[in-house]
Amino acid sequence: MSEHVHQPRVGQTRNIIESIVIGLALTGLSYLVGIPFGWVHAADRNWLEVFAVLTLYSSTYLCVRERRFNYPVGAISSAAYAYLFLQSGLYSSAVLNAYLVPTLIYGWIRWRKDTNTRPVTHIKLAWLPVYVAIAGAGYSGAALISGHLGGSMAWTDAMILAGTILAQFLLDNKKLENWIVWAIVNIFAMYTYWQAGLALVFFQYVLFLGNTVYGYLAWQRSMNHGKSIRVSDGDAANNWTLAADSIRELAGE
Repeated sequence: MSEHVHQPRVGQTRNIIESIVIGLALTGLSYLVGIPFGWVHAADRNWLEVFAVLTLYSSTYLCVRERRFNYPVGAISSAAYAYLFLQSGLYSSAVLNAYLVPTLIYGWIRWRKDTNTRPVTHIKLAWLPVYVAIAGAGYSGAALISGHLGGSMAWTDAMILAGTILAQFLLDNKKLENWIVWAIVNIFAMYTYWQAGLALVFFQYVLFLGNTVYGYLAWQRSMNHGKSIRVSDGDAANNWTLAADSIRELAGE
């Protein structure tokens, strides 16, 4: 096996292990913070909520690191969240996560392999009205369905659904602005899930709000440094020098 084939796998394995450790640490931190304030109770913890939260932390970390493996982990997390939200009466959020499970295949295909990943780009302004119209239509439909079914927090739950569909589509196509949309979604999610009594999920979205800043800056550096042009992918997050060298080679310098 050549060095160029071996290094990407080593880098990916390391990031997957890091994502699991981070997921465990942040989920544990949720309890350390939540128990003293009475947000969560160790005796009656919801293990489905714990699993959903942990795997979403893992998937999000892999996403920021531009690791394609975030998609299968995200699909597992979305399935767990779909059932969790169904139990909580958050029907729009349940439908959203059930919808995400198969549609994440689209993102898996669009990102391509880590060694030849899709570059980070800006959205085209000409498409902005289309994105807004789609999100608006998604919100209206979700609000009507959730309200008709008597779901909890129907209007904010529908906002999460519409915003997440838009943010995920932008993420699947590696548009930098996906992090801005995620920030808006996270604000609505924090309010909604706190009111629904899902303290672990609330705390997760507090951290996710901060992560949108980190994700935006990380992807912006990736875009500015042409990180997606890779000869070797031993460390997906620290390969900018290699990428710059590749660009100079392509330019004939």
